[in-house]
Amino acid sequence: VSEFAEENDLREIFERHGRVTRVFLAKDRETGRAKGFAFISYADRADAARACEKIDGYGYGHLILRVEFAKRAT
Repeated sequence: VSEFAEENDLREIFERHGRVTRVFLAKDRETGRAKGFAFISYADRADAARACEKIDGYGYGHLILRVEFAKRAT
C-alpha cells in the first residue's frame, strides 16, 4: 500500500467482502507513514478467501494491491 494509506481506507475496501474484525497498517515509528503492507482480519475465513480473490490486483491510489493469506513465521 502507499505510504499515505490510512486504516479507514483499507477497511472500506475490504469490508465490501465480509465483516472485518481488525486492520493493522504497519507504520514507520519516526515518520508515521505506512511501510507498504497491512494485515486485514475477517470474522469468516470464506470472506477472507473471497477478498483475496477479488482485491488482489485492485488499483488503490497509484499502486496495484497484492493480497494473499499471511504466511506462518518459521
